Amino acid sequence: MPAPGETPARDEARRPGRPVGTDVEAVARTALALFEERGYDAVSMADVAEAAGIGRRSLFRHARSKADLVWGGVGPAADEMRRRLDDSDPGSPLLDAYRDAFVGAMESDAVDLDATRSRLRLIAAHAELRAAVSAQLAETDQVLSAFVARRRPDLAGTPAAEAVTEAIGAASFAALRGWATADGEPGLRGAVGDALEALAGLGGPARASGAAV
Repeated sequence: MPAPGETPARDEARRPGRPVGTDVEAVARTALALFEERGYDAVSMADVAEAAGIGRRSLFRHARSKADLVWGGVGPAADEMRRRLDDSDPGSPLLDAYRDAFVGAMESDAVDLDATRSRLRLIAAHAELRAAVSAQLAETDQVLSAFVARRRPDLAGTPAAEAVTEAIGAASFAALRGWATADGEPGLRGAVGDALEALAGLGGPARASGAAV
């Protein structure tokens, strides 16, 4: 029972290992640094908690596994992309509007781009992390699906709408992985733009090997 005048929440917050306000993204950045320094498989959740200066129980309330720490940050990016897609010019081509919103969200203050690059490098290197792609990107997929439905109401409820959404999402994520693991050019906008342009060009004539897309 709490003392008179003291709420259970305050009492709970004062217990060791239960900091009042855990900065989840800061903890994730600490974990990413450990993964890069020691190797993903060599780091335990206990190691992350110790390095972050929090209790293991606190850590597990925010992340159930190392994979959750790597995949963190998807929510803020999805929210920013949704806002930008909602504000996009209805008359602009679908892929152009999506590219601008996607890249704009990734480069916004809502996303730590350096941490994103680290996350993507880890994902590219570990099958365990890649296996979680569908579940982890569900929120982003929902945002994209709603955008496609608005722009192409003629496809609403059809397998074609789902195919378009999945193709754009897959192209974007492949471009992100390529950008994160490559040195130099193209930059993020160029990588995403190239992937979407290649997707848009699939209905055209075949190109010679090595020809520019």
